[in-house]
Amino acid sequence: MKFKYALIVYTKPINKEQKLTLERVEGILRKYNISYKLANRDKLSKVQFKNKNLVIAVGGDGTFLRAAHFIKSQLLIGVNSDTKSKEGFFMKSNKNNFEAKLKKVVNKNAKIRKLLRLEACINNKKVEALALNEFFIGARKSYHAAKYVVQIGNKRERQKSSGILVTTPSGSYAWAKSCCNKVLSLNSKNYQFVVREPYEGKIFRNYRLKYGILKPNQEISIISEMLDGILIADSVSREYNFKNGSKAVIKLSNSCLNAIWE
Repeated sequence: MKFKYALIVYTKPINKEQKLTLERVEGILRKYNISYKLANRDKLSKVQFKNKNLVIAVGGDGTFLRAAHFIKSQLLIGVNSDTKSKEGFFMKSNKNNFEAKLKKVVNKNAKIRKLLRLEACINNKKVEALALNEFFIGARKSYHAAKYVVQIGNKRERQKSSGILVTTPSGSYAWAKSCCNKVLSLNSKNYQFVVREPYEGKIFRNYRLKYGILKPNQEISIISEMLDGILIADSVSREYNFKNGSKAVIKLSNSCLNAIWE
């Protein structure tokens, strides 16, 4: 596979190890005669990804997720810039093995995983960001309760909680795992939802829809009863207003992310 132009999406290095990793990645690209541009993860724009068929995220999972929001069909490689301090679930390489990974990509024998993503609409208007991990719906301030109605097929329930997460298989290993300790296989074609800290009292109680696995053709709808509600993708997109009366519909996207996964 020929890569003439690459984009390095990076987190600004704050220590020697992170600086060395970024320099190592740049050096290897030059060695393989691959032209590249640098893009700070906090200042990304669509135009930076134009005509780039290889994107390299150097940092942690947050950098990978930020880059993923701008990617359509490009190949994404995650490089953990500091293996001692960054979890790096998506980061399948580091400064020591990046060249070997890149060589496999160039020689067409790298393992590429198609990661499922989610899409959302609010009041029939499509949300620009696709979620690689999850969509969170809740109050803008974490100490405010979220009130909403959740509907799946003919099942409908009014809830009060700390918010609701709708996640992909890969996202089930992230924030959602700390909420319910249940994960989906990365090979699963399904997705899931989990309610965070459901409140049960006199009015809000006996919930039936606190957790569930959804099939590829299913949708989940949430109707806001919040004055300050938001919807956000992967905790790194912009916050979309989700005020009282607004309706969000979330489902699997047909656009998967092509990622190096070995």
